Amino acid sequence: MRDELSIDLKQSESSLQLFPRSPIQIASWQEIFLVHHRQPAWEMPENHLAQHILSINIGADRKIERVIDGRFQQEQFLSGNVAIYPAHVNYSLRWEKESEFLLLGIDPTLLSQIAIELSTLETVELMPLLAIHDPLIQNLALSLKAELESPQIGGKLYVESIAQTLAIHLLRNYSTHRTKEPPTHHGLPKHKLQQAIDYIHDSLDQDLSLSDLAAIVQMSPFHFAHLFKESTGLAPHQFVIRCRVERAKELLIHSPLSIADIAAEVGFANQSHLTRHFKRIVGVTPREAVQNAKIDRKNVQNAAKT
Repeated sequence: MRDELSIDLKQSESSLQLFPRSPIQIASWQEIFLVHHRQPAWEMPENHLAQHILSINIGADRKIERVIDGRFQQEQFLSGNVAIYPAHVNYSLRWEKESEFLLLGIDPTLLSQIAIELSTLETVELMPLLAIHDPLIQNLALSLKAELESPQIGGKLYVESIAQTLAIHLLRNYSTHRTKEPPTHHGLPKHKLQQAIDYIHDSLDQDLSLSDLAAIVQMSPFHFAHLFKESTGLAPHQFVIRCRVERAKELLIHSPLSIADIAAEVGFANQSHLTRHFKRIVGVTPREAVQNAKIDRKNVQNAAKT
């Protein structure tokens, strides 16, 4: 009898134990990873995984057969569908035509930590499901794919926010232990909120992480992110982007730096990255903001002369 494979898909070489081809792309962050595959018809050997894996079909519809913990399942796996493979559960797969899919992995310890902070049981078990329709998981996976293909400054904080969102979504919807709603809070204490905001303003040119911000106020990343949003109305990564745009706005008006130099100064990856967020938040492009400021100054000067 063949031994089951124990696979850690964070390791790129592990893919070749399960698939005939190497992945197209792979990226691993602290508690989450993403692998992009295009594989021919295949019968996968029985294995169990070190992480919880979500498989998102981004190719054509296909029939998939799965044996998981000894139970046979067969389903039409439509484009956009999601399958859940809990960590440490034995399974094998078979499909009959070339397939393109994303494997989104999340560390079981992250789910356990968040479950504890949500006042649930420490033991968290995900349900093994095949071919479910879940637009949120699909969108989170595609957001990570976009980050993988074109990483931006601030990506670390962005990815950690995605990991937190994904973990809570899995606990609420696909866990054998349903989570309670988080207890009611009133945001961060004022001094801790000010500490976090001061740190953000002093570090806009750096690749900030949720862990860094949480450490400043001596909280867990999940607890900090939840209370920070209660205090400001924005998730930490959204707040950081707004701070960068506001700083850029000041520099555009009062500094001789070029738009490209300002983008780097405030922590954006490049000028187009700044322009995209600047227009979304301010309503005009940086170049238009500079022109408007010149017109305003000229009007003030003309008014002073009359």
